[in-house]
Amino acid sequence: MMMNDSEEGAAVDNHMAVDEEQTQPLSVRNEYQFANRILPDLGYDVEDSQTFLWEIQSWRELGKRVNSPAFEVGGHNWKILLFPQGNNQSEQISVYLEYADTKEAPEGWHVCAQFALVISNPSDPTVYEYHTAQHRFVAEESDWGFTRFTEAKRLGVATEQRGKPLVEDDQTVITAFVRIIKDETGVLWHNFINYDSKKETGHVGLKNQGATCYMNSLLQSLYFTNYFRKAVYEIPTEQDEPTKSIALALQRLFYNLQFNDLSVGTTELTRSFGWDSLDAFMQHDVQEFNRVLQDNLEVKMKNTPADGATKRLFEGKMKSYIKCINVDYESSRVEDFYDIQLNVKGCKNVEESFKEYIAEETLEGDNSYMAEGYGLQDAKKGVIFESFPPVLHLQLKRYEYDIERDAMVKNNDRYEFPTEIDLEPYLEPANRTGQGEKYILHGVLVHSGDFHGGHYFALLKPEKDGKWYKFDDDRVTLATLKEVTEENFGGEPPNAMGAVRPNMKVLKRFTNAYMLVYIRESAIDEVLAPVTIDDIPDHLKRRLDEEKSLQEQRRKQQKEMHLFMNVKIITDDTFRAHRGFDLFSNEEKPSGTPSDGSIFRVKRQDTYRSFLDSVYQQFNIPPEQMRMWVMVNRQNKTIRPDQPISPTFLDRTMEELRLKLQANQSTLRFYLEISSERFKGTDFWFPPDGESHLLVFIKFYDPAQQLLTGVGHVYVHRDAKVGDIAPTLCEMVNLPSDIPIRLYEEIKPSMIDQMKPNMTFHQSEIQDGDIICFQKAASPSEAEKLPSDQSYATAPEYYDYLQNRIFVTFKPKFDKAAEEFELVLSRKDNYDAVATKVAKHLNADPNNIRFTTANSTNGSPKSVLKRSVYQILADMVQPLYGASLMNLLYYEVLQFSVAEMETKKAVKVNWLGNGLQPDTIIELLVPKISNIGDLCETLKAKHVKLDPAGTNEIRVYEAVGNKIDREFASHESVSSINSTYATLYAEQVPLEETEMRDGDKLVQVYHFYKEPARAHSVPFRFVVKQGEPFADTRKRLQQRAGIKDKDWPKVKIAIVPAGSFPTAEYIEDDNADLSTMNIGPDDLLGLDHIDKSGKSRGGLFERAIFIRG
Repeated sequence: MMMNDSEEGAAVDNHMAVDEEQTQPLSVRNEYQFANRILPDLGYDVEDSQTFLWEIQSWRELGKRVNSPAFEVGGHNWKILLFPQGNNQSEQISVYLEYADTKEAPEGWHVCAQFALVISNPSDPTVYEYHTAQHRFVAEESDWGFTRFTEAKRLGVATEQRGKPLVEDDQTVITAFVRIIKDETGVLWHNFINYDSKKETGHVGLKNQGATCYMNSLLQSLYFTNYFRKAVYEIPTEQDEPTKSIALALQRLFYNLQFNDLSVGTTELTRSFGWDSLDAFMQHDVQEFNRVLQDNLEVKMKNTPADGATKRLFEGKMKSYIKCINVDYESSRVEDFYDIQLNVKGCKNVEESFKEYIAEETLEGDNSYMAEGYGLQDAKKGVIFESFPPVLHLQLKRYEYDIERDAMVKNNDRYEFPTEIDLEPYLEPANRTGQGEKYILHGVLVHSGDFHGGHYFALLKPEKDGKWYKFDDDRVTLATLKEVTEENFGGEPPNAMGAVRPNMKVLKRFTNAYMLVYIRESAIDEVLAPVTIDDIPDHLKRRLDEEKSLQEQRRKQQKEMHLFMNVKIITDDTFRAHRGFDLFSNEEKPSGTPSDGSIFRVKRQDTYRSFLDSVYQQFNIPPEQMRMWVMVNRQNKTIRPDQPISPTFLDRTMEELRLKLQANQSTLRFYLEISSERFKGTDFWFPPDGESHLLVFIKFYDPAQQLLTGVGHVYVHRDAKVGDIAPTLCEMVNLPSDIPIRLYEEIKPSMIDQMKPNMTFHQSEIQDGDIICFQKAASPSEAEKLPSDQSYATAPEYYDYLQNRIFVTFKPKFDKAAEEFELVLSRKDNYDAVATKVAKHLNADPNNIRFTTANSTNGSPKSVLKRSVYQILADMVQPLYGASLMNLLYYEVLQFSVAEMETKKAVKVNWLGNGLQPDTIIELLVPKISNIGDLCETLKAKHVKLDPAGTNEIRVYEAVGNKIDREFASHESVSSINSTYATLYAEQVPLEETEMRDGDKLVQVYHFYKEPARAHSVPFRFVVKQGEPFADTRKRLQQRAGIKDKDWPKVKIAIVPAGSFPTAEYIEDDNADLSTMNIGPDDLLGLDHIDKSGKSRGGLFERAIFIRG
């Protein structure tokens, strides 16, 4: 490939002879110094470095393309390739470095080279121009360089910057400085076209659904934690469905990662989580995802052979303590942990972070500790580890609040982590053995980007003494230890691209480690023990092997598709099963009913005769009673039989038949006529050739049943009158032969013409393949008996309905447990007609049905539709892209009529039951002049039942960003409720609030995860009692918040000052009295724990992770 200087990696701009930073010009002949000046240190090992000079004596006599003599560098032969008059342009000369051993090189060869090409004056080597580049030379790109090296007209001219010309006396020198770079990973400067991860590394990656790289990196880490993989395989899943069972979906994912040759999809797994497409395009926090996933799997592992596996693997213990200095008293609490969050800010490495983690704080003076039985005492407060788990996950706290920007930012400071670390110094002294607590680095999860988003990938060492690999979504490559460590420490990059210009600010690398995985050295053999085929459940192997076999079969069919063609056969049975226009269903997506017709897959080179034999065998009817017609596309866009296929085609191939009869169709369409009796007393099964008989198809419309069906076919004489076939038609549908009927011709969907009985078929322009529809001529009394709801008295009216028929999917807008259903409607239906039909299906009042349109790109609710008699369904729905043109509307069944909303205010109240969980969503329509007190009375009277042992008061408050924004007084107007941005909550006021004493405080409590700005769940009011030990306060908080016993130990409690990005002050002392702490009127108590609600919230990631149970 020829590369010009505008392409990626081409080179820096033209460089003249005199370097501004040098006092003396440097000669090209001073090879070592010259190369070191112009070729930057890329940070890779150099296998060989050589210089080659090509002295050109007669520049004007050079041809259009010239090669230098060959020269060797690194065991490879190279040449300089020169285009004196330019390559694909004539303004500038073109110079390239060319690999000269392409014919002898083995298949798949590559050489990585850094090089400079220099043109210099033949007598003064300090006058020159040069370009530099680096390139991976392969068979497809065996030359690389500079299409626009320098202007041809300037070669023989001295310039102001350059005292002499480059070409002087028709002579010049071109020098190549070439370094062969060692490619340790095999993918240096690879373009990854046709790259095969399995072939190159033995491993495969995971496909990214949009923004699931964070999930992919963690899943690869868990997969290569072999003990965990075995535990997942031990969960019983034989009766499960993959999209509904997280355990089975994860088992299948792990199996495919082990045995697939191509990257593995994760859609099945995310569907089992209960995620939609929006979740796949939303980036989340790795630690949060890991914790929620592990919690879910722990439940699935209960009472199975895998029970307790995640605890044994990932759970450690730490102790928070306050120990008095002068008296023998200690208050402590031991907690479980699954990962450790280490500070990056202010720490150079992991060891410093651990030292800071366990550093003791002295409580003295005004901050002395109130020890039970001893009064105020000087004390030491700290944390110490009781035990570390076999697999240790370290979360590096890269995100912090920047007070100058008043925003959360990512900390990209340099932070080093070792490949081995002894954690014994951080253990409780009583638990230290003196043997060391050595851990080996197993994985590094990397984040590249800033606080608002970016990309994740994983660097993992699957085997104890194996190599490192980089798992970047669907691509897996080898990695060097430098890539694992140095390149992910963060901070300023090493000077890999030459000296930095003066006054230039050096940017810190935004790609750095975010999570570290260490394995205890003594447990590494057990944790990384190979996963064999015996560890995999038999049902899983059997199921996936069957699916793989089916995929291979489909792949083979796809590969051989050009050898085959499809032939669709339509029969009278197809016609009878059809309920629409034409003779059969011609939708792109088959309906799966007999109206689709029969598909025959035949080889293009098979003869028509052999195809007929297979048809005869399929239908088991004597050949003489069957006749094949070719079907054609008429100009009016209908598809009808046109003429019988001549016997002269019997020995022609099917492809020849297609080209002759239906050249513009990929699928041949035939009508198979089957005769059960000889034609009108003759010896023929079909009308003799030359007879004036027409093949006509008959449909019958029954207004009472609102049904249009195909009846069969008849032959009519072209000169017979239309009315003459009435008795025959009545007999076909078991009607009396003398009953009056109406006849219509189905010309096309929008043209259904009534036929005149006294005209001949010829006069009526009837031809082979036409369709005649008939119905009883209904009397006025029969017409009155038809149901008024969507009834069509005549065939043309019903055809009009068919033409405007639309299948609409109705989804509940808010109540996810409500029914999703599909109705067949007319595009001409107005709002009230649609509401009536939806209400009938739901057994609801049509006046209370409200519709919302769907966003055409992602299907989410868009705009509420206003009720209007002039608005028709065609204007209400918009097909969704990528969803087979599905028409979608969201519906609500309101507790009041849509018309009432004009004079009243719609209020949606989240009534909080036990545990502050939204127990019921109550929708009210209240007069706009009413107040909050009226709203509370309405709630008590009709909607909620208060606890008789509690107060008779209801608190109504709004939350914005999962914090209480406003608490309403009873006299305030309901019009002041913010229905757009706030969530409205109501609860029975707790009894303890009415019993508050002097010194007690009523504070706001909210939930957050890791960072105080990442709020979630329902905020609430809580009474802080004077003199109550914090241990008792914790119990009341748990009861008030409704958090389960198994989750409560993982909840940390903090005082969070008011402000946009506050710093949480965690409370560790069980004897502390919150009422004495400095909690201002706008400060909050924060409960730090993972959000399992799956509700939206602000912060770094837009929505909390939710995985259904």
